[in-house]
Amino acid sequence: MTTKELNILPAVTVSFGLGVIFATHLLRLRDRDRLRKACSRTQKHLTKRSQRAALGIDLASYIPLWRDKNYKQKVVVLGAGAFGTAMAYAAAQGGNDTVIYMRDADQCATINKEHRNPKYLSDFPLHVEGGSSEIRGICTLQELEDELSTPGVVILHALPCQLTPPWFKEHKDIIPKDALIVVTAKGLYLRTNQLMGHAILDALDRADQPLAFLSGPSFAEEIMKGNPTTLVVASDELFQAVRVKQMLSNFKTVRVFTSDDPVGVQLGGALKNPLAVGAGMVSGMGFGTNTLSAMVTRASSELRQLCIAMGGNPRTIDGLAGMGDLMLTCFSSQSRNQRCGQRLMKGERVEDIQKDSTVEGIATADVAIVYADMCGLELPIFRCVHSLIHKKITPEEAVLDLMGRRSRK
Repeated sequence: MTTKELNILPAVTVSFGLGVIFATHLLRLRDRDRLRKACSRTQKHLTKRSQRAALGIDLASYIPLWRDKNYKQKVVVLGAGAFGTAMAYAAAQGGNDTVIYMRDADQCATINKEHRNPKYLSDFPLHVEGGSSEIRGICTLQELEDELSTPGVVILHALPCQLTPPWFKEHKDIIPKDALIVVTAKGLYLRTNQLMGHAILDALDRADQPLAFLSGPSFAEEIMKGNPTTLVVASDELFQAVRVKQMLSNFKTVRVFTSDDPVGVQLGGALKNPLAVGAGMVSGMGFGTNTLSAMVTRASSELRQLCIAMGGNPRTIDGLAGMGDLMLTCFSSQSRNQRCGQRLMKGERVEDIQKDSTVEGIATADVAIVYADMCGLELPIFRCVHSLIHKKITPEEAVLDLMGRRSRK
């Protein structure tokens, strides 16, 4: 090469590198736009406020309020099921003023009188040992409206996924526009194939309602037992995630980490469900730990691919919302999704299994395939689980398909 060619080589190399970086950035923008088009009907989720917060210049939101030492955060838990009860207990342990809303008046009366939930986790008292906070039950919309009118209220949402958007749409007039809604439901809204956050914003018809998403390996019964539990909370506005962390972490039995990746946290929490059904299928076929470990490892890789394609951070899948939750549901018999997979391999019908309890992984498997097709991804484990659920292939064909795939060159 001539001296002149050697002199321009570094410049060409730098230009090529910058071009690759710019092209990658454009692809990520395209993927995020694809996600918004697929998962949102209002198309109003990128507001000036969230853009400022993403750039770190929404300074007014970060100025702390001077509070009295006796100040207690008002926390309203929506839903008195097992996980709602556990979240109320965790919030009360943190010294917060905690109320839990339900429609059943008898259930509410028992919670207030006997300090236990007669329907779920009834063996565990709701009184916090050595604490000054009591969990109060409410069961009327007027009581709920009164509690939500408290300035700075935090709403811990623990309703079933498919009931969530309709509930928020029906009651949006009593939801304060500045109230932080912490979503604990790990699922997708099946009617519109939306992430839960987008479905809630559409239901409220608001673009800037503060939202956070709580996920991670967390069986409700183990939280009530006081087993050390770690969670992750994500929000586009990181200070909102910090609020939840401070509210729920007691640094003894519950510790919460923060994230700025709501997409990744939602996808990890929702799409681990069909993968857990697949783990149950592995056990139901009679295979052992070798097979199950291989399935979970490769499934996490597919989940990571989908997360990247839909605008999330792949590192989120490596953490509590991804691998943590995936291991919990795939290896534990407490998981309804895992038990469902076992029962399917024994010949039971989906309709009969769903009569006993809601299995999010069944319907979520359909949405996973919609997302995979939308992003142009192969995802063979997701597709095999989907096909087995709908009896499009036999277990033997599924094994041959996965094990006989051609290696990538």
